[in-house]
Amino acid sequence: MATHLINARHLQDPNAANTTLKHYWGYPSRVLPCTKDTGTCEYLDAIYSMHETSMRYTFILWAALLGIAVVWLFIRGWRIDEHEKRSSGPFESAWRHLALAKRRWLSTDITSKPLQHLFGHVSRLQILILAILLAYLLLFSLIGITYRTWLTPIPASPHHNTRTTLGGFADRLGALAYALTPFTFLLAMRESVLSLVTGVPYQHFNFLHRWTGRVIFVQAVLHTVAWTVVEGRLYQPQPGVYREFVSQQYIVFGVVAMGVITLMLVLSTKTAIRWFGYEVFRIGHWGLAVVCLGACWGHWDKLWCWMVASLVLVVLDQVVRWVRVAYLHCGGGKRSNFGFHCAQAHVTTLGSTADDDLVLRLDFNHDHRSPWQAGQHFHLTFPSLSIWQSHPFTPSSLPDPNSTLQQHTYLLRVRKGITAGLATLDKSATLPVILSGPYGRAYPSYGAQNLLAVAGGTGVTFTLPIVLEALRRRVACGPQFAVEFVWVVKRARDLLWVREELAELRGIAEGCRGLGVRVFVTRETEGAYGVADGKTLGDVAEEKTTVSELVGLLNGARGCSVSFLGGRHPAIAEVVGSFVERAAMVGGNVEVVGSGPEAIGSDMRSAVAGLPVETDVSCYWDSRGD
Repeated sequence: MATHLINARHLQDPNAANTTLKHYWGYPSRVLPCTKDTGTCEYLDAIYSMHETSMRYTFILWAALLGIAVVWLFIRGWRIDEHEKRSSGPFESAWRHLALAKRRWLSTDITSKPLQHLFGHVSRLQILILAILLAYLLLFSLIGITYRTWLTPIPASPHHNTRTTLGGFADRLGALAYALTPFTFLLAMRESVLSLVTGVPYQHFNFLHRWTGRVIFVQAVLHTVAWTVVEGRLYQPQPGVYREFVSQQYIVFGVVAMGVITLMLVLSTKTAIRWFGYEVFRIGHWGLAVVCLGACWGHWDKLWCWMVASLVLVVLDQVVRWVRVAYLHCGGGKRSNFGFHCAQAHVTTLGSTADDDLVLRLDFNHDHRSPWQAGQHFHLTFPSLSIWQSHPFTPSSLPDPNSTLQQHTYLLRVRKGITAGLATLDKSATLPVILSGPYGRAYPSYGAQNLLAVAGGTGVTFTLPIVLEALRRRVACGPQFAVEFVWVVKRARDLLWVREELAELRGIAEGCRGLGVRVFVTRETEGAYGVADGKTLGDVAEEKTTVSELVGLLNGARGCSVSFLGGRHPAIAEVVGSFVERAAMVGGNVEVVGSGPEAIGSDMRSAVAGLPVETDVSCYWDSRGD
């Protein structure tokens, strides 16, 4: 497809007498020996040399990525083995020092306001990884380039061609963009291979996925502009050369690919998602990505391997996802009637729309013999509204390991989009739900001895089952431990979201000295409980009484408290510090987990980073954007 054009552009004649073809991987073969003028021959030497260098750099990129994956996998296995042996050799000591450095310097959020505006609430570690990748791409885009210009004659023409290595530089950018494409798809997979290797939940790769996509867009723009300058300005005579250039099939595919990449970038902005909706973004992003792969393949089929690898990842992700959905809904339990069965959820409305505090509670039983673990989440699809949308939600309930019929409970804060649609449905009828999952890591981590769980708002669905699972393990084992459940809510009535679960925690706290339960109500003072709008006087009185009784029960239990802050927010650093002091009296390491608004997560990570050097503590924040 591109071979005859390259030969014409370089004045190569593969049918010339006494010549041979030298094969180049990813590029048209070269005619040797060169029989043209000196400038053209030197130019061809430079172009083919730069191409060989470009291929080496793409292989080095993937060798580095695969090497990091292998080392990470080895370290994970070694760490599990070390936990089982409880050893404390030099490698364990070195690992502790690395973990300390990561906790103190890399796990905290970036504090610069301009950087936060550009990148959002991300950790220094994520910025460091992106910076290393960008530095590699920038460095290897510029070195190994022959910076020269040749003026070569055009037979039977008064014009001359200005041959520079701008085309070689553009090809370098294109090659690196092609090599980066499978990595970008790898970062986007929900059925993530990277999660299997690293143990990092797939959603934490979204930041890198977005930015590698933007990098590919910039590379594509520079590649397009550079070749437009070469073919539209430097080669003569014009406009004939440029017209012939843009009429070639592989250039048409390149134009299509550039247009699709631009459209993907535009549709992935927050403004476009707000205007057109999440469905357009999701379907469009997936469909346009596949079209883009086909266009890139058509543009330069000699580097087809990168496009095939990307397509394999797309197909693998979709096939595994639908197989898991089918297993959950077509016989993952012990059903006698085989077929696709949606879960049927009962929806309860909690809170008020007047003060942006409306929450839906979904409860349903579903028959499946692959239970989840505390801290994991499912993607839920609501066919009544759309089969094209699925959103991640964490069950606040724990599975029963002795049964295939599992109780699922979810809390959904009503925003715009799918949750707003759910709020308008008839609550007297059941709601069909399709599940996919579970996804994410299980908590508490293996070897964690003391646990602090901090939640804000509906982030309680992540932390509550972790606390219950930790208590299940600790009570069964018997030794002393420290477990603390901290929940920050706007109003006291928010406690009704998980009233039964809080009553269970209170009962455990009465007979367990190691458990602490602390609730902070930020927008109310004690006794001045707000109620949801649209209720009768009788319902208002009943809700106030229920809330008052629940607050009284918690305040009356050992180790439990409900604090009303009246417009203030709790000092997360003090919460973390006091728990670490309590855990030090018990002994053992500390694991801090949390979920909820990003401001709480940022405060929590900063508090953990500021702990004394000798503190053996790990930290995980499950970002929910609530």
